[in-house]
Amino acid sequence: MTWNKRGQVTIFVIVAIVIVGVIALIFFFPQVNVFIAGDVNPSAYLKGCIEPKVDEVLNVLTKQGGYSQPTNYVLYQGEKIQYLCYTSESYKPCVVQQPLLIRHVENEIGDYIKPIARQCVGDLEAEYEKRGYNVRTTPGDVNVSIVMNNIVVDFVSPMTIEKESTQTFRKFAVSIESELYDLLSIATNIIQFESTLGGSETSLYLQYYPDLRIDKTKRNGDTIYKLSDVTTGDEFTFASRSLVWPEGYT
Repeated sequence: MTWNKRGQVTIFVIVAIVIVGVIALIFFFPQVNVFIAGDVNPSAYLKGCIEPKVDEVLNVLTKQGGYSQPTNYVLYQGEKIQYLCYTSESYKPCVVQQPLLIRHVENEIGDYIKPIARQCVGDLEAEYEKRGYNVRTTPGDVNVSIVMNNIVVDFVSPMTIEKESTQTFRKFAVSIESELYDLLSIATNIIQFESTLGGSETSLYLQYYPDLRIDKTKRNGDTIYKLSDVTTGDEFTFASRSLVWPEGYT
């Protein structure tokens, strides 16, 4: 009898924890799709649609210092590599060209993927309608966030799906695995050293980032940095021009 009472109490406690967990999930993470209408998972559908486009723009940005169209760059191995720290004067440290590097790259990605993102939402709407759902959508926007281990694409496109029941989404969040956050953070730190000391000691970073590789190439006053994650293959390349000696000085 005692065992039965304890067993019942245990079951009630487990059920209560599960209910609280579900409520917390819905309350704190409303963008999470706990409802799959007609065997279509909205976030999975949108990820499959947008991820190739994100990969496409990253392939350009990460080779060119975070710029799709470099404005002040050095040509190296056929690539236009943006100076993130630059001076045209001799004997002087460079001036940081892009102090908000992560934000800049987020904006570059967002500008590139917005047209296809809108098309992806339209395709999702059409997929639901093909399955007999009534769909109401509100024109929205796309926000890109580069965070630790991920690039997050938020489709801020409110959508209501109706059939036997009704489900409303405020937004859809898509996460794409990437180590770009760490690489951009390290690049930002390096250009701070370049702007104050005229150079950087890259071996210090390897103590804290065991998967990091830094290739540093000096040429004609320029320094080309290539940061790589040896595990994931993610890369970021940028240039600096600091404490340059006049031509012919030995």
